[in-house]
Amino acid sequence: MSVFRWTRKSPQHTVKAFIKAMNARDFAGVEALLADNFRLIDNADKELTGREPCLALFRRVAELAPDYQLEVDRMVVHGDDILIAGKSRTTSPEMGSATQWRARATPTRMLEWQSYSNALTPSMITLVQRTED
Repeated sequence: MSVFRWTRKSPQHTVKAFIKAMNARDFAGVEALLADNFRLIDNADKELTGREPCLALFRRVAELAPDYQLEVDRMVVHGDDILIAGKSRTTSPEMGSATQWRARATPTRMLEWQSYSNALTPSMITLVQRTED
């Protein structure tokens, strides 16, 4: 008897693949998942738009905090949003904290990633851009 399992990709699968690629520093994988107009919104409500600028920021975060990891405790779908509770783990005190994220995705592309922090942490976008100067 042959058993076929057909799995249909979902936005949650895309978000999980994004987190896995980010944690593995697989930036080719991250790039393949980002929509051209991908939006990154940090905990200070600062926004960065576009695949290339966001990918450059992700690479810079990996340079500044090579041990940076996204740890997911819970993930739920609420309408078009995928809500995630977890932690940003790193030895860099500016970048690690208990965090919630909100993602928007299609079955094949990440559209948006927003961070919410429980702590008063600085804007990740500002912090990373400041270190480039």
